[in-house]
Amino acid sequence: MAQRSASISLLGFLSLLVYLFLYLPVATMVVLSFNDSVSIGLPWVRFTTRWYSESLSNPMAIGAFLNSVQLGLVVAAISSVIGLGAALAFRRAFRGKGLVLNALILPLLIPGIVLAVGQITVWKVLDLLPDLWGSALAGHLVYTVPFAFLTIFPRVHRFDPNIEAAAADLGAGPWTVFATILLPRIMPGLIASFLFCFTLSFDEFIRTLFLIGAENTLPIYLWSIILSNPSPEASALATLSVLFSLAIVGMAVVTLRVGRRLGGDGRTRAGER
Repeated sequence: MAQRSASISLLGFLSLLVYLFLYLPVATMVVLSFNDSVSIGLPWVRFTTRWYSESLSNPMAIGAFLNSVQLGLVVAAISSVIGLGAALAFRRAFRGKGLVLNALILPLLIPGIVLAVGQITVWKVLDLLPDLWGSALAGHLVYTVPFAFLTIFPRVHRFDPNIEAAAADLGAGPWTVFATILLPRIMPGLIASFLFCFTLSFDEFIRTLFLIGAENTLPIYLWSIILSNPSPEASALATLSVLFSLAIVGMAVVTLRVGRRLGGDGRTRAGER
């Protein structure tokens, strides 16, 4: 009994160390964003919110934020549509299905910097200038489409195809079946995919750094001010960015939970009937 208690205590201590390692830098950043000092770090001078006021009134920071939001929305929409199409395709058996699946998931296994270098090389070979809506958009899509597929596919896969077959027997066309039967059941997964892909795009730095050209997103702007003029304004901007991302992720989690609670899945309801 004593040995088991000691093991539990050791496990708890190690878990505490892991959480400190993960979250202490973030907590430090948040605290220092309220420090009325001209530089990031100690000593502590006094509490202030001036850095948040300056961040929210900084036109360059606002422009970078809007670029991140606009790019994230477009990436999330396109990724979710492609992910839905791929998830629906994988409900059927076809030749080379395993190979196609591996190719779809492969970008998750390749380091982001390797993909970014490869993509910007292709862009240069094509004699195109890197920009927000060309190279950066394509780079983000390569990154987010696999996540969209993995988010949507379980929802689609669990849906009982007998329900669709019954609707078709009653005279419903393929689009009617999709719009009135399948889509409402998988909508929570689609919304979660959209929010998740938006967050991935909004926070992406490595790929964006290589592919964006002369424009800015919020992570790139934060990196630039850290290099050129580090101040607690960077901590304030980073804190606001973290809060924004956490709010989006929280919305995705709530959407999935509500969807499971209200909708269940097609197989479960079919079994109940």
